[in-house]
Amino acid sequence: MRNPHFLLVCFPSQGYINPSLQLAKRLIHLNIDVTFATTIAAARRMNNNAQQTPTTQGLSFATFSDGFDDDNLKLSANITHFFSELKRCGSQSLTHLITSAANKGRPFTFLIYGLLLNWAADVATSFNIPSALFFAQPATVLALYFHYFHGYEEPICNKLQTPSSCIELPNLPLFITHDMPSFFSPCGPHAFIIPPMREQFEFLGGQTRSKVLVNTYDTLEADALRAIDELKMIAIGPLIPSSHDDGGNLFHVSSEDYIGWLSSKAERSVVYVSFGSICELCEEQEEELLNGLLESGRPFLWVVRSNHDEERMKKVGVKGKIVSWCRQIEVLKHPSVGCFVSHCGWNSTIESLNFGVAVVGFPQQMDQMTNAKLVEDLWKTGVRVKGNSKGIVERGEIRRCLDLVMENEEIERNVKVWKELGRQAVEEVARLCALSTSL
Repeated sequence: MRNPHFLLVCFPSQGYINPSLQLAKRLIHLNIDVTFATTIAAARRMNNNAQQTPTTQGLSFATFSDGFDDDNLKLSANITHFFSELKRCGSQSLTHLITSAANKGRPFTFLIYGLLLNWAADVATSFNIPSALFFAQPATVLALYFHYFHGYEEPICNKLQTPSSCIELPNLPLFITHDMPSFFSPCGPHAFIIPPMREQFEFLGGQTRSKVLVNTYDTLEADALRAIDELKMIAIGPLIPSSHDDGGNLFHVSSEDYIGWLSSKAERSVVYVSFGSICELCEEQEEELLNGLLESGRPFLWVVRSNHDEERMKKVGVKGKIVSWCRQIEVLKHPSVGCFVSHCGWNSTIESLNFGVAVVGFPQQMDQMTNAKLVEDLWKTGVRVKGNSKGIVERGEIRRCLDLVMENEEIERNVKVWKELGRQAVEEVARLCALSTSL
């Protein structure tokens, strides 16, 4: 009897591709063959680093068109057109891919699709193929999104008009307005994502108890996983690579010697600073962050994607190291790293938990505000910075947070607890066996 054959359709962003590939590998361990499909442009970026792309028996790759195969679209400026073309071209490509697989005698038996790709589920349904959504953010954020688009949009938006207002939602902890995802405000800079997100959650709400695979684990978000009766949330995380050789560095290659530099530092002494692959700080904020790091007196490794100007490098001197990219898994596992100044993207957040590194949360957009709240208030493995009236986090605040995180015994204990719980979650093969039968 041949293995089941799953099609995993992934949104073309690094934040989704990395955990989706880890999900594919988990499925393969259950004797499920997987075809991983993303857009032509995203696949091209991955192939530019072919030496980093994992090769695994049972895993094959395919592409679909989003109508912008030259990768020149500026997403936020053309959002309506982008999603229209993604649906039109993607549906055509996916139809051809499913038909081709069936003609070759290897039909797909199940489809897993990424957020905002609900048209893929429609195509699968037309072929009588069952499907499930893969949600690469925490279950708490999924529950927030669902409530927002099912009866709570107006009260949430009204509360957002008043800073520090409390927001109460069924089966979720109490939130303050600055804990909310950034696109919830219709007048905010990320409001362009509301229409496609609304379509996604109306699609979920229109089905009978939709299955959603969530990159989390039971001990991490037990309550949130059961917060929405209309959804069957299945915890399948943590979906993180064990090393950069396990698919932890698909889009960039760095030749800068930061590991040797880290190895020259004392245990748990280094502050690691990274804001992911999308977030960029303004010049004023970068200057305050640099001065806060220097005034803390601790060695730091800072990933800065912008140009390293000569004046800044001279100011850093031997006190720190600035690189354009690094293998984050490798850094977080290094014994000299004691703190992670992070934008609190979910991949970075769950990696910090599993590798036992305390966090100074520096959220910028989307779900990062909620993730930072979870770090500070629920898991208590770090703190969140506070900005001034202009939204700039000043050097004194940065220094305060670094001192607190690096010297707080309670945070240190909590970090160790969650590291162990994360290790146990990785080893729970029984959950994946249950997943294979539930699908």
